[in-house]
Amino acid sequence: WIFFVNVPLGVLALLAVWRYVPPLRPKSTEERFDFLGAAVFGIGLLALLLGLTVGQTTGFTKPGILALFAGAAIALVGFVLIERRVRYPMVDLNLFRNLQFSLNLTTGALTFVAIAAVVFLLPFYLELALSLPVAEVGLLMASTPLVLAVLGPLSGSLSDRFGTRPVSVVGLAVLLVGYLVASTMNATTTPMGFIWRMLLIGMGMGIFQSPNNSAIMGAAPRNRLGIASGMLSITRTLGQTAGIALLGALFASMLTYYAGKPVDIGNASPVVIASALHDQFLLVAGLIGIGLVLSLLAWHRERRAARRAAIQPDAA
Repeated sequence: WIFFVNVPLGVLALLAVWRYVPPLRPKSTEERFDFLGAAVFGIGLLALLLGLTVGQTTGFTKPGILALFAGAAIALVGFVLIERRVRYPMVDLNLFRNLQFSLNLTTGALTFVAIAAVVFLLPFYLELALSLPVAEVGLLMASTPLVLAVLGPLSGSLSDRFGTRPVSVVGLAVLLVGYLVASTMNATTTPMGFIWRMLLIGMGMGIFQSPNNSAIMGAAPRNRLGIASGMLSITRTLGQTAGIALLGALFASMLTYYAGKPVDIGNASPVVIASALHDQFLLVAGLIGIGLVLSLLAWHRERRAARRAAIQPDAA
């Protein structure tokens, strides 16, 4: 029954889109849907997600899982070859020649992997390491999405005023600090200590997401906005799914390392769980750090290009 909570929210979102989003009609009606590309991409995506999901239970080295990953790779290569040859591709590969589009999409994928650490690992930590009741775990976990929801519209307004790049860089910096301080949680962390750390992560995600999504959509031509939006959604899904699969596997291996023997999370001590969580958050902080460095380099390049553009008219 809990899933029905999304039904009224979906209806409200549908009404808002119908009322406020202006229609965008294509310039040409000659384009045809790329059925072959869509089929190959769908098969590859299904194989990848199935491998990432089932592999968490069976292990990623099983022949069936490896076959799924191999099939996904073959389908991806085939999809790229198809998209390069068809007249009306489902995904315009020329979009990736735009540095801003590619970089923001990559940085967004890293943050989606990072948020998977919060969604997937922290409930185990709260319930098994801190011995908190399930109801309290749910309330504590709500702190991050609440802050994200509040700061999302605000960061959108700030990006309209100061530009998407500086605001997203600030968001990544706050997110990096949030994951670094989250890595200091241990078996004696109080609920309030947990909350203020999660508030930093929520602030970072809230500040970063809106301007980054806006930059991705803004880098795409108007007749390719649908494609850009679809790629953003796929990146979100793949990032979170891959994050849960990879971080879950690493978390299990760290439990074994700190316990000194194979151990199930339900039988692991609070100290072992907290130690394994510490390593995961440091790893995620490293991913966010990579995204921050890439964004800073892109910001420097954009500012240098803007200065050159300003000098050229004056010289003329």
